[in-house]
Amino acid sequence: MLASPLVLVGADKGGVGKTTVTRLLIDFLQLANRAVRVYDTQSPTGALKRFYPDIAQIIDIRDVRHQARLVESLTEHSAVTIVDIKAGQLTRTLRFMEDVGLLDAASRGEARVMVLHLIGASVASLSELEEVEPFKTKCEYRIVKNFINASNFFQENAHFSERYLGESDTSREIIVPRLDPLAYEAVELTGLPFSSFVFDEPARNVENRPRSFVLRGYVRTWLERSWTNFEAAGLRSYVAPVSEKI
Repeated sequence: MLASPLVLVGADKGGVGKTTVTRLLIDFLQLANRAVRVYDTQSPTGALKRFYPDIAQIIDIRDVRHQARLVESLTEHSAVTIVDIKAGQLTRTLRFMEDVGLLDAASRGEARVMVLHLIGASVASLSELEEVEPFKTKCEYRIVKNFINASNFFQENAHFSERYLGESDTSREIIVPRLDPLAYEAVELTGLPFSSFVFDEPARNVENRPRSFVLRGYVRTWLERSWTNFEAAGLRSYVAPVSEKI
């Protein structure tokens, strides 16, 4: 079995909050005392380097050399490997992992691959569910609904929503609740992980000054609710070291 669990956070549609969910997941696992490695595929710049300069690496997921670097590193580390997949590359990434045999290895229990598929409130985003259907049975798959921008996911049109989501297993869905925009912006300005903002650690990118108790409170509650949904979807147990599963 490959030593490192692999978690892909992605969507082909842009603007659905992939990097936000990746940051949530990093904080969740680190506070659970799990070692984490992160690959940001938004080459050549990347956004995760700003928040996690010590653990984030930038790769081009379309480059075969970088694909090899990612997959082969899974045999060398026990840390959880998280990949923040840039817009437009989720299906292509799953296809290359199928072509090289990684998804088949996962289906045989020889590797651990989890996909967190973010969907947005648009027809284009929901149609991705059909595109990834061939890969879902070969890995652990979770739909992520990100409400941080007050999306409603066609809740007022039940018939249309059921066309795409009606048969989904709610235990395999992750809900990221809405966060007040001022609170989100306050975190962005500091350049800190969400949890570091809550603990009021010194800011990286702005003058260090006392931060609002109210805004930190909103972020704390949002983290707790998001992480509760991570737990309910089985994320912690799935990425636990093999020795803890015995």
